[in-house]
Amino acid sequence: MARVLEALEIYQHDVVDGLAEHALCGRPTISVGTISGGISVNTVPDHCTIEIDRRCVPGEKPREAYAHVLNYLRNSLAADPQVTHDEPFSESLGLDDAHSSELAAQLCKTARGVTGRCEIVGVPYGTDAATIADAGIPSVVFGPGSIAQAHTADEWIALDELHTASEIYYRFARQVTS
Repeated sequence: MARVLEALEIYQHDVVDGLAEHALCGRPTISVGTISGGISVNTVPDHCTIEIDRRCVPGEKPREAYAHVLNYLRNSLAADPQVTHDEPFSESLGLDDAHSSELAAQLCKTARGVTGRCEIVGVPYGTDAATIADAGIPSVVFGPGSIAQAHTADEWIALDELHTASEIYYRFARQVTS
């Protein structure tokens, strides 16, 4: 597995870092999120498993990114027939802002009216909004809290942030239905 990890590190630096960059989301990423294998510290493991997280930016296709990584590994590790892989358990598009910029601008204007500030940013995490946007429906991601606290054992948001977000949602909904 050390050879696979080394190949993935080279792939990140030599290949992924050179792929197309998105203005808001930056470059695609790849990381190894889990490594497991072996039964004890003094026994040579009979197997080792890793899970890879390859994040796509808008414009990339998850299946093409998956095939690209596999082809790179096959070429890099051609002498090692023991390397196998499973199909991805999750595929997610990057949220493309091409058809959502007007919606984002309207929401930002509303947020600025409530908080006095707003900034449109891109983020590297996955969201179902990307699937909705891919269907031609303008989509943005907005809400209270910090992504650093999301999906953790102790996930929480401050009540004042929830109240502020509720006010923004309310005002925004009134504008688009008027």
